[in-house]
Amino acid sequence: MHRFIHIVTIGAALLAVFGACGDPAPASDPAAQEPEGQPTPEPDAAEPDAAEPEPQPDPQPEPQPEPEPEVFSDDPLEWAPGADGPFAVGFRVQDVTWTSPESGEPRTIKVNIWYPTLTTEGEPAVYLGVRAFTDEEVVVGAPPADPVYPAGYPVHAHSHGFQGFGGTSADLMRHFASHGWLAVAPDHTNNTLSDHRDPLPTAHYFHRPLDIRVALDTIEALPDGDPLAGKADTSRVLLSGHSFGAYTTWVTGGASLDLEVIRQRCESGDIPEGGCTEAELEILASDLSDARVVATLPMAGTLRTNFFGEQGHRDIKGPVFFMSGSEDKVGAEEQFALVDGIDLTWIELEGGCHQTFALGFCNTLDPQEGFTIVNTFALSFARHLILADDSPATLAILDGSAPVSDKVTTFERKRP
Repeated sequence: MHRFIHIVTIGAALLAVFGACGDPAPASDPAAQEPEGQPTPEPDAAEPDAAEPEPQPDPQPEPQPEPEPEVFSDDPLEWAPGADGPFAVGFRVQDVTWTSPESGEPRTIKVNIWYPTLTTEGEPAVYLGVRAFTDEEVVVGAPPADPVYPAGYPVHAHSHGFQGFGGTSADLMRHFASHGWLAVAPDHTNNTLSDHRDPLPTAHYFHRPLDIRVALDTIEALPDGDPLAGKADTSRVLLSGHSFGAYTTWVTGGASLDLEVIRQRCESGDIPEGGCTEAELEILASDLSDARVVATLPMAGTLRTNFFGEQGHRDIKGPVFFMSGSEDKVGAEEQFALVDGIDLTWIELEGGCHQTFALGFCNTLDPQEGFTIVNTFALSFARHLILADDSPATLAILDGSAPVSDKVTTFERKRP
């Protein structure tokens, strides 16, 4: 299932053009290549015909046996966390409008949903409505498969990065759905590739966690007759985030914003995004967490002390599993040194880039290898915290005693 989103690049087109231009054109007349003014040599006299050997039939390749279909256990917690699960992936996107608390104005977001299905063929997804972001690994509107967990589909929510979109981490979303999960990721309006506002409104810093809340509310409130209605269990949710989405995971997970630090930044002009109104500051000081989020997975983005201060992270309500790449200098080591008083695991991928955790573009780590590492840790962490999977195999992945890849060169953990 690990094909990339099909993105047409100018570089690939240029490579094709210049590759063709580099081929020498053959001469149409061999005589034209002879040195000028030299006689053309006469051909040698013909030799008598030699006996032609009898033609031999081409050797036929040995028939290869058909690969055995993978057999999956009846227990989904026994499915290998780094391999695709048994399900194909369905997809839908819907517009959801909610009221922004600081202005009373309507805010509309797109909520992207991936889920398990038995349907393997159909219309592919086109994220953001842009053909360059076509995902042929999902089937739009496919009928959902029956849940394999008694309480329904476990839920994984995701927050995209700065000027990203819900589908930037589609490989991770598909992976969870193939294992029987529902994955949901809103497009954070005003900060996507297609509608980014510059400067970014200050309200966006509370819009992001509230977008996650609204997305989960949307799953819970699907009307009777909707194919997904009643199929998901939102009582315990994993929230992941890429880059700027890491900020979303900390806030939604319960970390407290430091209002005094933020106010100083507003007064000094350090937050130029339209300034900070008292109404916005009041909301930033409120509880923006969501009790349904019990574990967080920030990737390629670190805790911002210029929002949370030195101690705001201590209020987060569940374990944190942080992933970074050695080629993506986001301050991972500094974050690990600063953070205390919580359950924090940090792994770093040697050669990993910023997009190792999203679209996959990386020249220093094979994207497929990166996806497999990320998916293995993410699903193992989710099973443990959301589904109470305390099996030796899962715990060994999470404590580093069962190596997942030699690319994982940092594996650190702090406990409260």
